[in-house]
Amino acid sequence: MQPLRPNLAVFVVPTSKLAESLAFYRDGVGLELLEEWSEMGRGALLAASAGAHVELVEQEGVVDAAEPRVGLGLEVTGVDLVYERLTAMGVQAKAPPRVRPWGMYGFGVLDPNGVPVNVYEPTPGVAGDRGSTRGGSRP
Repeated sequence: MQPLRPNLAVFVVPTSKLAESLAFYRDGVGLELLEEWSEMGRGALLAASAGAHVELVEQEGVVDAAEPRVGLGLEVTGVDLVYERLTAMGVQAKAPPRVRPWGMYGFGVLDPNGVPVNVYEPTPGVAGDRGSTRGGSRP
């Protein structure tokens, strides 16, 4: 069977903190805002890459999960800039950006909803495991 390769992947984040979440992803991480809506609910759609979006959907009573079930890995160019913007907003990183054994340079934070977000870029000259879950989903 031929594997399916979707044209677009959408990471949906239910939130009761829409304004705070939008500021995190747009102003802190630097994702492009594609659309906001307020009819039949409120939300926002941001471009994470050519083939992936982050969709924030406002919902009342979003329960904080004791253990996150999903995380978001963002390979970017300019990890230090994203780190500086997020920490200037008061976001606490797990640790400053650093080189990981699998060849990525980056850091991890929690978004306003408790979703783990790992921001990373390949480290020049370090052979890594690019594209694996080790590069994108671990802090």
